[in-house]
Amino acid sequence: MTRLLVVDDEPLILESFRYAFPAPEFEVIAACSTAQALELFRTQAPDVVISDIRLPDLSGMELFQQFHSQDTRIPIILMTGHGTAGTAIDAMRAGAFEYILKPLDIDTLIPLVESAAETSRLMRIPATLPADQTIDTSGDLLIGKCPAMQEVYRAIGRVAPQNVTVLILGESGTGKEVIARAIYQYSQRAAQPFLAINCAAIPENLLESELFGHEKGSFSGADRKRIGKFEQCSGGTLFLDEIGDMTPLMQTKVLRILQDQQFERVGGNESVRTDVRLIAATNRDLEAMMASSDFRGDLFYRLNVYTIKLPPLKDRGGDIQLLAEHFCRSFSIELGKEFTAIAPETSAILTSYHWPGNVRELQSVVKHALLEATGPVIVPAFLPIALRNEEFQHTAKTNTSSKSSDIASADRQDVTNWHEFINEQLSSGSESIHENAQQLMERQIIPRILRHTDGNQLQASKLLGMSRATLRIKCRQHGITIDKVVDSGD
Repeated sequence: MTRLLVVDDEPLILESFRYAFPAPEFEVIAACSTAQALELFRTQAPDVVISDIRLPDLSGMELFQQFHSQDTRIPIILMTGHGTAGTAIDAMRAGAFEYILKPLDIDTLIPLVESAAETSRLMRIPATLPADQTIDTSGDLLIGKCPAMQEVYRAIGRVAPQNVTVLILGESGTGKEVIARAIYQYSQRAAQPFLAINCAAIPENLLESELFGHEKGSFSGADRKRIGKFEQCSGGTLFLDEIGDMTPLMQTKVLRILQDQQFERVGGNESVRTDVRLIAATNRDLEAMMASSDFRGDLFYRLNVYTIKLPPLKDRGGDIQLLAEHFCRSFSIELGKEFTAIAPETSAILTSYHWPGNVRELQSVVKHALLEATGPVIVPAFLPIALRNEEFQHTAKTNTSSKSSDIASADRQDVTNWHEFINEQLSSGSESIHENAQQLMERQIIPRILRHTDGNQLQASKLLGMSRATLRIKCRQHGITIDKVVDSGD
């Protein structure tokens, strides 16, 4: 559950937030004065704060400064009228997450708050190195005993305290984001902001503005000044995921940042200085891209100060069993399901599978198995049908060029094969066949519609007959990442 602290002296605004962010996914706590807001901030530990700039007993900027002095890692979104946008921009320079204009636009507000909540999660939920005999389900524990992962742990320990650029290499789904967060949380900047940007998920013109900001009127639609992530994150750590997908122009701009820690906003000529530690990640072969002139060599050498390579899950041997058990313990608490063990036959299937989606796919498979489970032991009947199909496993093992996906292998089965599905459910003794069938149908239909609309959520939600908020919730529930789904094609 994401806890939102909303600070405003207008009751209608507070009610609007309760309507837009309902339970159980969100908890909205409201304050109509700065004294009440400071008390709730101290006692309730909100994940995101949304505050009006004009308050009756203290200015929103002063309140922001008090919030920020207590915890710089909690994203703060400011609400402002047209006459106070300059104050909001000053706050963003000081570390505020974003500002929005009144009257509020729900379609703009919802994704913004969800983005802030995700940023808060990245900064505050621990990504911890393993300790002997320690079982922790409260954060993202780095699991693995294979030699390659032991070297990863040593690398994190060596580089985290140093203020140097880090390049993380690995296939999609191997856990590059968790490694980046571990470096941040073990670094000397752990009390400062950590922001993450997926370079492959944002078009070039929007990515430039997202990273460097823009001046009002610098391009069509630039109706106000924007502070970019490099300026907003000064003093903290910026994670650029899928940096290998950057265009040559963006590569040039990032190179300058690494060289002298300064840049210009889009449409501006003012040189802005910053102090950001950069962590980059990619699943691409940057050296091969350099050879084909698709990636700048000088940028590669700037990024390659220290490199951490993550092994694919299929090469990690016994780690698959350790990870599966960890995810079972974690998800069993989340789903309210009893778990005691993974049956040996199930372990044999998991360890022999090719795992094209790596750790992310294993998470999806484990969650599917727990949802199917009718008892505390995970038996093969609870696994996705496709994972148990020997022909599919053989195809997966030999098809090394297949694309990674955020959707579990089960979701790629023929949607017309309901007869086999029902037989499997009956033989496993399932007492939630309707719920399981609905989840399977959603995991198949939603990615197909998103591909049809090229990732346009508004159009997809209309075709599916649901709201955009419901579509986003279902994507999170089923582990559907829109950019990956669209990229996978039909």
